Amino acid sequence: MDITHDNSQRRLGYILAFGALIWSGTYNALAKGLTPYLSPVSLLLVSESLTALFIILTFGLVPLYREFKKMDAQSIRISVLLGLVQSAIVPLLWFTGLAKTSAINASILGNADMVFMLIFSWIIFREQVGKMQVVGVLVVILGIIIINVSATGVSTSVHIGDGLILLGAFFSGIGAVFFKKYLSHVMPELSIAIRNISAIIIVLCASLFLPHSFIAEVAAFPIEKVLLLLAFTFFSRYLNLTFFYEGLDRLPATTFSFIELGGPLTGLIFASLILGEQIHSYQILGGIFIIFGMALEQLSSQAIDRIRQRSIFSHFHFGKHKVEEKPVVAMLVAKNV
Repeated sequence: MDITHDNSQRRLGYILAFGALIWSGTYNALAKGLTPYLSPVSLLLVSESLTALFIILTFGLVPLYREFKKMDAQSIRISVLLGLVQSAIVPLLWFTGLAKTSAINASILGNADMVFMLIFSWIIFREQVGKMQVVGVLVVILGIIIINVSATGVSTSVHIGDGLILLGAFFSGIGAVFFKKYLSHVMPELSIAIRNISAIIIVLCASLFLPHSFIAEVAAFPIEKVLLLLAFTFFSRYLNLTFFYEGLDRLPATTFSFIELGGPLTGLIFASLILGEQIHSYQILGGIFIIFGMALEQLSSQAIDRIRQRSIFSHFHFGKHKVEEKPVVAMLVAKNV
């Protein structure tokens, strides 16, 4: 009975993991469709507000408040600080970059945050970095170079947009490392809610000193684009986060992380389907290098030894030992909150 239940939960975990992969792929395509109508600041405020509302309605205000009461002062301060970084600075850079580059480039280059996570983990916290992680980082960097160097025929604004996306990945990597170090014990949904609310308050206060009017932009927002805005918030943000955590809860972290490596591919597909963007050969090549580099980064020396010892494998599981799964879980959670 227990085995049947475990198998059922595992199958459900695979469904949820692939669902999260699909919903995350819609992020750049849907967000780019909104950039002509809302400034980065307004898009951030609206999307973060709706996401926080969906989370509160799903998980309940009372349970979230009970978990909040358990947090110490340092965790609250760090949550607010990360709200500024990952829920304010990163989305602003991302939305601004999306307005200047293609959703395909954003989907591929955005995964550079994995590179920055490893670099900052090593520099700031002196965490051990394995040989395969170094090789994986170098392969990812090669993929980024291929995309940027090969795009010689595009306008300067596209390169600026790509730079903003990479800068957003840079700050995302910093925030992920600090989350892993100080907030991995906090309920993920609570962390998301705190950071969303913190970002909304900070950006709303800062917007008072900006020339544009948030209220005027929202009032002028086309009625026919409301469904697009709701789709972005509901599918790309809310459902993506829900499927992510529920899937991660039912699968080994390393198995889940390998499924999520397909993020650049789904982003490329949705950018082509929703926006009709043309897929270039250099983008495909760069994306292959980035996905392959991320896969190499996940491989541990223990996994490689197991692969060498097997002539036929029953399933593709390149995970680390159980004692090493916690950092992987923390890194996955940090990237998505």
